[in-house]
Amino acid sequence: MPVFNTHDPERQEIVSRRTVLFGGGVSLLLGGVGVRLYQLQVADYQKYSDLALENQFNRRILTPLRGEIIDRFGNVLASNRKNFRVLLIPEQARDIDATLDEISRLIPVSAEKRARIIREIRRRGAFTPVEIEDNLTWDDFSKVNFDLPHLPGVLPDVGETRDYPLGEASAFVIGYVGAVTDRDLAAQETDEARTLLRQPGFKVGRDGLERTYESELRGEAGKMNVKINAHGRVIEEMKDDAIPPVQGKTLTLTIDADLQQHAMEVLARPDEQLPDEKQSAAAVVMDVVTGDILVLASTPAFNPNDFNIGIDAGLWKDLNESPYKPLLNKSLTGAYPPGSTLKTLSAIAALEAGHRASETVYCRGKMWYGNRYFHCWKPGGHGTVDMKGAIKHSCDTYFYEIAKTLDIDVLADVARRFGLGQTYELGVTGQQQGVVPSRDWKRAYYAGTPENQTWFQGETLSAIIGQGAWTATPLQLCVMTARIATGAAVRPRLVRAVGDLILPAPKASAIDVDPRHLDVARAGMNAVVNEWGTAARSRIEDPEWQMAGKTGTSQLYHITNEERARGLTKPEQLPWTRRDHALFISFMPYENPRYACAVLVEHGIGGSRAAGPKARDIMKAVAAKDPASLPAFDPRTLVRTAALGGGE
Repeated sequence: MPVFNTHDPERQEIVSRRTVLFGGGVSLLLGGVGVRLYQLQVADYQKYSDLALENQFNRRILTPLRGEIIDRFGNVLASNRKNFRVLLIPEQARDIDATLDEISRLIPVSAEKRARIIREIRRRGAFTPVEIEDNLTWDDFSKVNFDLPHLPGVLPDVGETRDYPLGEASAFVIGYVGAVTDRDLAAQETDEARTLLRQPGFKVGRDGLERTYESELRGEAGKMNVKINAHGRVIEEMKDDAIPPVQGKTLTLTIDADLQQHAMEVLARPDEQLPDEKQSAAAVVMDVVTGDILVLASTPAFNPNDFNIGIDAGLWKDLNESPYKPLLNKSLTGAYPPGSTLKTLSAIAALEAGHRASETVYCRGKMWYGNRYFHCWKPGGHGTVDMKGAIKHSCDTYFYEIAKTLDIDVLADVARRFGLGQTYELGVTGQQQGVVPSRDWKRAYYAGTPENQTWFQGETLSAIIGQGAWTATPLQLCVMTARIATGAAVRPRLVRAVGDLILPAPKASAIDVDPRHLDVARAGMNAVVNEWGTAARSRIEDPEWQMAGKTGTSQLYHITNEERARGLTKPEQLPWTRRDHALFISFMPYENPRYACAVLVEHGIGGSRAAGPKARDIMKAVAAKDPASLPAFDPRTLVRTAALGGGE
């Protein structure tokens, strides 16, 4: 075996060369490390210091309080209340399934909700709180707090949620809020807006004014830095330099909360002769000078608080299947034949067509035209009546005679001038435009069948008494009444102010109509109530608040010969869904009009029996309060809330 010779010059040269190369490499490596350390610690110190600071702090969104909705006098219609809820911080829970099992012993957590929680955890990450349950009672909230030492990762929290003090009475005006959906998130234009909507328990407007004014009511999110560790866990909240959230703007409405509640109670009151039957009805009350809507009621209704906390599946089914349509806003969305309430406009149209108010017709209870009889509602007839008497007694035969020569387009033109066949900017969706029959309308309606497009004069006989193709909403009938009362094209409004910005009342120009023609219609309406007309039972005794009105019946059924043979000749004997609708329009005071009202009772028995007394009781409450004489709330005195809280 060869032995290494240390004195060999060649060998020594090789070792020396390797030593120099190795030493040089090490020196270069150490030099590079030194240069890099200098660059990191000295030359780029500020850069990496800023990055480290950014990693140390995270920015949190602070949820703003939703803006309140108040009535004309400052009474709260929608506000925020304390929401006792339970959150879960996944990173702090040793076993999420086991923690949810423990929570389920204290408060119910359904399988669907459990699956939703797991999805939220996967979507948001381990350090973001996820809502387990909200709107807890104090007892349930206390149970969770008592067992908190045995619930790792569980965080009891007091947040804010929407509250509707009037419940059903405000449902169709205010609407309601609901949980954020993926569609809501996709509709947001910025990441910051999407982050706000992802906050636990955040709700957005789903219907009514809550939906229309979502951006104004939502408010402005705040921001707060939080100190986190390397794993992303929050270790300190930096509240001193936080930007607090700003509460959403307050909506001030024209609604009078007291009158709204009273109207709902009156509408729900059963028929005296049918006390076991539920009422399905609507009412609208307007200030005829400003257009302010004081009452916009529809019954039965839903409770918006049920939607806020998450509506029960059984209740949702009941609401959808009820024949009384509690999800339908009958005052705006329900379109019904106006019946004899239209005779007020028919009288004006007849006068414009050249007829005189003094002309008389002898009513025998029926009139032959074409190939059939047209019947008056009173089988024995009304005898001799003039125009005022025809309105007073609601004589169909009188208007049939007028309709023999009246151009339907003249009646349609009058109807549009007085507010029928149109919608209004109220901020509440779902308004029906209704139908104003005319030659143009029929041509458009039967566009695919030209043989049906011709308007026949016999159709005018049905149209002139508010039957046939006519449909109108209670809101439109109230507008019509207000315009008859004043002669001005008053337009309704529902929102008085947005924040501290007071909205001006819409200007009402004079309607192109002869004032003498209006006097005839008004005199007839006064006779209906105060001269023993069809609504004598609805008279208001106070002479300062003398009310004028007009009854109406929307015909839905025709009693068959078989039913007559079985003795079924009265509405009470028919199934509820086959009875006619009852209507009543009114304004007061007669000499100096200030308020107008329209009432509808679905399948009610006669406008004089079912709708007139309800309108009387609503208008008596309006007269007692006289809201137009009271100072309205000034929204400029409101103080907005800007406080920390509501963030994750």
